[in-house]
Amino acid sequence: MTSIRSLLIASAALALSAASVQAAAAPGAYKLAGAGASCTITLAADGTAAANDCAQASGVARWQAKYNGVELQTASGETVAILRGKDGSYTGARFSDGRALTLSADGAAVASTH
Repeated sequence: MTSIRSLLIASAALALSAASVQAAAAPGAYKLAGAGASCTITLAADGTAAANDCAQASGVARWQAKYNGVELQTASGETVAILRGKDGSYTGARFSDGRALTLSADGAAVASTH
């Protein structure tokens, strides 16, 4: 009886932890917002990132999906920010200056890439 109870508890814990993990970002166009302004940033399938004239994305040249969010990186692989998934967007802060960043799906662009 004790082993069945232990198995049920372990199964419930595993199911809850699996349900709480959000899917990582997929390649496509996103809005990157910070310091009151936003711009479009494109995350390519090859791990590169491109943003035209975007102060929030300054230095960002690469990205990497994480199990719970997105890591933005420089061309040399240094981490610029780690953004955690929450309510359909990703939030975090730049390591260099602590400014808040939010990455959210650009509806029209994402719809055309998925």
